[in-house]
Amino acid sequence: MIKNYVICLAMNPEIFKHIELLLGSVGFIIALFFGVFLIITKEQRSKANVFLAIYLLAFSLRIGKSLFYNYFQIDPIVRNVFLGMLLGIGPSLFFYSKQLLVQSKIENRKSIFIQYVPLFLFVIFCWVIPNNGSVTSRIIFLALLLHVLIYGVYTLYWVIVNNKKPNDKSSKVFSWLLFFSILTIAMSLIQIGVFLSIVPYLSTAFLFSLIIFVLSIKALSHPFLFKMENEKYVNSSLNTEKGIQYLQHLIDLMEQEKVFLDPELTLTKLSKRIGITSKQLSQVINQNEKENYSQFIARYRVEEAKRLLILPEYQNFKISAIAYESGFNSISSFNTAFRKLTNTTAVKYRESVLI
Repeated sequence: MIKNYVICLAMNPEIFKHIELLLGSVGFIIALFFGVFLIITKEQRSKANVFLAIYLLAFSLRIGKSLFYNYFQIDPIVRNVFLGMLLGIGPSLFFYSKQLLVQSKIENRKSIFIQYVPLFLFVIFCWVIPNNGSVTSRIIFLALLLHVLIYGVYTLYWVIVNNKKPNDKSSKVFSWLLFFSILTIAMSLIQIGVFLSIVPYLSTAFLFSLIIFVLSIKALSHPFLFKMENEKYVNSSLNTEKGIQYLQHLIDLMEQEKVFLDPELTLTKLSKRIGITSKQLSQVINQNEKENYSQFIARYRVEEAKRLLILPEYQNFKISAIAYESGFNSISSFNTAFRKLTNTTAVKYRESVLI
């Protein structure tokens, strides 16, 4: 029975075309809904999601044109508007990745606008751009596809280079951006394959539907990808470059001067050593180390305690003495921090190392 059904499909291309339209339309409809949802829902409207929404809307309109043009006649001017959406995909992918990975304030809105200028110009002058199958129109179409491909490759490179000290959460963000960038590159390559007549016309619609399905699953299993927890520094005057400089100064104080050994060290006292406000120091730690001030200091103190616990000259020291030598001002805070960062107690850690 199944065999006969497959043979029937193969012999009836119209049925197969309807199935293609159905499956391709699923991704188109979900993408439109998801894109509009991210824009109109204030609770979800982080800066990253604004760019994601533009990406989804631009790609869905482009794919929608591919679906319906296979069945209906579309005016060349209208087709140009849909084709122009390709110029919005690359910049949106890049800025989405940048905002999601770095979560910093947009420093130069003019540079962002400039990268969307080709899209605006293409739409404005869509009525004079040829779309008649001529050599000129084919060159323009190929340039649009290469625009997406170049942005996709550059975004993939940027994400890999700028992924620093990932924790569990940022690792998931990094993996998602890698996957998202690679799928976008795959989409552009397949569309180039369609242009060269070596790939079926509706393959892009199928792959786009696959991307949307994966996106939906990610949204359900990892909602933090689409709802940013921390944009409290969006109005801060501290940009990314300065933040990295202050972070290096902070690390020098930790590793060279070991200021964490001071049990009375506070956020305010440490920020004065660096020459910034306590709020700015908190921002530097939060955005670059993905932890708060107390966690940051405790990590250095626990590492110092681990170092002392295995030194021969400290073997006869009590655990409480090691805790105070490491900068902790109470044995309870030491025990809590040590267990949290090492998944064991100081006593067991010393025994396991000295055996």
